Amino acid sequence: MNPLYYNMWNYNYIQQQAQQQYHKSQVMQVLDSTHKLKDFLDSLDKIDPGYQDAANMEFCAVLFDFFQKHMEKAKEGQQNVF
Repeated sequence: MNPLYYNMWNYNYIQQQAQQQYHKSQVMQVLDSTHKLKDFLDSLDKIDPGYQDAANMEFCAVLFDFFQKHMEKAKEGQQNVF
């Protein structure tokens, strides 16, 4: 019998494949987020020094909103808020 055919009906194999696929997608998401953060940080070099204070205030507002949103999830009892 073809091993692929046998594994189509093997619940443990299917579950293992799903977990591996999920792990792979999460690793790819981490790498994508890392590249985006690097691009963002590199873009800061292009901001004129006279505008950097305004940019920093905007960044802090975005970070505040992000943390506030995730803290609300934590208060609701959800785990792994980040």
